Amino acid sequence: MGSTEKKRGRAAVVVLGDIGRSPRMQYHALSLAEQAQVDIVANGGSDPHVAIRENHSIHLYQMRSIHLRGLSKISSALTLVIKAALQFVILVWFLCVKIPRPDVFLVQNPPSVPTLAAVKLSSWLRRSKFIIDWHNFGYTLLGLSHGRSHIIVKTYHWFESYFGRMTDGSLCVTRAMQHELAENWRIKATVLYDQPPEFFHPISMRQMHELFSRLQNDICRPNGVCDCVSAVAVQEGLDTDEAITELNQSSDTLFSSQIDSNIFFETKQTSPCCQ
Repeated sequence: MGSTEKKRGRAAVVVLGDIGRSPRMQYHALSLAEQAQVDIVANGGSDPHVAIRENHSIHLYQMRSIHLRGLSKISSALTLVIKAALQFVILVWFLCVKIPRPDVFLVQNPPSVPTLAAVKLSSWLRRSKFIIDWHNFGYTLLGLSHGRSHIIVKTYHWFESYFGRMTDGSLCVTRAMQHELAENWRIKATVLYDQPPEFFHPISMRQMHELFSRLQNDICRPNGVCDCVSAVAVQEGLDTDEAITELNQSSDTLFSSQIDSNIFFETKQTSPCCQ
């Protein structure tokens, strides 16, 4: 048993963000766990899938998110620099001290700053492979709020492309991104399409009906953003409050009906306000 365990490799999955909101990286961790021990280093937040939490080959290390709200009121640029520096130190500490030495670091991009530099340094110190999984380009997302010509965006672009070329391998989500990386970034990436794990499957009609029932109050809020019931009540000459009460007390929703143990989808035309 001991010799078998030693033969298993070890991988570190790095996400400078909420791992619970990174399904692709969770899928990577589950796939890697079939052949190796996996350490996930990520920020706290929402819980990852139960398959991650109950897998004995996966170990979760959560970092605290950094918030500098007081400083951001004084200088947003200074806040970004200080936050990046603190994140860099914390990330290197986790990758070089807190977790066992991995054979490979697999890091999600974006965010690029300071993630790529921290993982590159850690991979060099620990003699591990450094692989980036490209989900998007960080500088383009930053450009949405600052504009492509902003000095911060240009610096981010240089940082992302520089450390992006220092990897031992790259993965990406589409052929379009693969082409962009090859032509303009001189990075050779392998396309790895998302493939849902075994626990991912379409929900049943009963589960859909239960979901619609739980959402009933929000959907039917009078004079709301998407007030379907009020519109239908007016069309049928009914009082809005009476229509909502009747709908809440029944086993029907706007989209489904239950007769005995059978669930049916409604075929009524949806109000234009909800289309």
